[in-house]
Amino acid sequence: MKVYEAVANAFVKEGTSTVFGLLGDGQLSWWSAMSKHSGIRIIDARHEGAALTMAEGWAMATGKIGVCSVTHGPGVSHMTTSLITATRSRTPVLIFTSKTAFNNEHSIQYLDQETLVGATGAGYIEVLTPSFAENAVRQAFYRARLESRPIVLSVVGEIQDKECDSEGDDYQPSSTMFSGQQRIRPDVDRLDKAVNIISESKKPVIVVGRGAMKSQAAEAVDRLAKRIGALIATTLPAKGVLGECEYHAGIAGQFSTRTAIHLFEETDCVIALGASLNLRTIEGGYLFPLARIVHIDVAPNILMGNDKVADCYIQGDAVVTAQAIDEMLAQKGVSKEGYRTASVRKSLRDAGRDPGEFEIEPGTVDPREAARVMDEHLPSNIGLITDVGHFFSFPVLMMKKPRALQMFTTSFGCIGQALATAIGVGVAAGEPLACVEGDGGAMQNIQELDTAARLGLKLLLIVMNDEALGAEYHKLKAKGGDVNLAAVRAPDFGAVGRGFGCRGRMARTLNEVAAGIDEFLAGDGPMVLDIRISRNVVSIPYRRLHFGQDV
Repeated sequence: MKVYEAVANAFVKEGTSTVFGLLGDGQLSWWSAMSKHSGIRIIDARHEGAALTMAEGWAMATGKIGVCSVTHGPGVSHMTTSLITATRSRTPVLIFTSKTAFNNEHSIQYLDQETLVGATGAGYIEVLTPSFAENAVRQAFYRARLESRPIVLSVVGEIQDKECDSEGDDYQPSSTMFSGQQRIRPDVDRLDKAVNIISESKKPVIVVGRGAMKSQAAEAVDRLAKRIGALIATTLPAKGVLGECEYHAGIAGQFSTRTAIHLFEETDCVIALGASLNLRTIEGGYLFPLARIVHIDVAPNILMGNDKVADCYIQGDAVVTAQAIDEMLAQKGVSKEGYRTASVRKSLRDAGRDPGEFEIEPGTVDPREAARVMDEHLPSNIGLITDVGHFFSFPVLMMKKPRALQMFTTSFGCIGQALATAIGVGVAAGEPLACVEGDGGAMQNIQELDTAARLGLKLLLIVMNDEALGAEYHKLKAKGGDVNLAAVRAPDFGAVGRGFGCRGRMARTLNEVAAGIDEFLAGDGPMVLDIRISRNVVSIPYRRLHFGQDV
């Protein structure tokens, strides 16, 4: 059996069912071998970076290892930003690639791939002998699971065509070595310290992060919060968890309402579950100025965004630890009102309105109102993937409907990741989705509308289009600079979508926004909705950060 055949067989034995990629010289043989296995679906992307991001979206939607394949050299370099993004989001993805011939650094496509990949934070495994090929696949899948990050598997081109000893059927997949992550039980002394801190508190807040989003964890958080009278807040990735609770204060950090910020100023205890408490979540340490912090995560230790450690750090599974704390508090007879009063409930119910008034240019809509209409017209069963940029504050703050699936492509702060992520999620879930991007981000991977059209995905790409690089526009304005440097004429994205085989239209009024969404819901396949939004409306986070406004 040839090495490329053995490696393809090993991928299949590892459970690979879908491969996202862009074909090149380095994977011709492996790609062909994969295509001959029944049940393997190969998704042709138009850019290597987008292919990797699709695999990342697929992995996040399924909980399995995403698989991507690109050629060596320029194929690997094209996917660098996406590789960093997947590493920062701690998504297990396996990338199959090749390498230029041995001792040929003069090759036009030569690249020191291991150094490049290492700089992104991803893992790298190289196959230099036929006998190592199958073990390399097993190691790559094992490490992707264990380390929760992308692993690049490089099989040198001249090795791929050599014979190896594999018989195919005797391959033992990594699942035989990896029995799954065990629930980490917290240290008793740390639990005692946490329970003492919580018992002494009068106004506690529980911050739920991505590590505590599963229903079991949410139930444990809800029980604990009721016992101690806690407000519930979330990080951005966990937006909406326990959102139906009357004492839900929204997202902690730069997206907090003014009402929530005032309540957080009085907090004397923060219990963080599966939340990193990064710079944005705690606003550099200023959001909870009086609070002692109980920080719970599966990592051995985490420095918070202010480069400090918590008053009590507990390494432990979110569910097990929350349940243990609740039981210990019950044994001590702890039950308190805390924040759970009629006045707090009323203040939270009335919070969230943006008081800012702006002049809306003719032919554009207020992006806050556009997001509100989007929320009203997109049913809860429509998943939502949102890109990053100035615009994204509007859907984050205004789209409040509970949704089974919400993702934010913010892990590296780079624009243009949402469309490819949505395609990967759409392939995995087979359900209708909406993807929201700014015009700058939409242009970064616009070619993947062709991929969405070929796949026939029911995907609505909403472009919140201010014909500018919105973040830079408002930062220049705050500094008294020339905002025209960030003003960039945008195409009619609806027409662009139609050119790629999607449906498409432009919306310059709120009625047209509503009509566009209704048209998407009534039809089949992908659609692009270009919403022309006012440049004059500055988001609440930007007014705070860059204009010094107390909103």
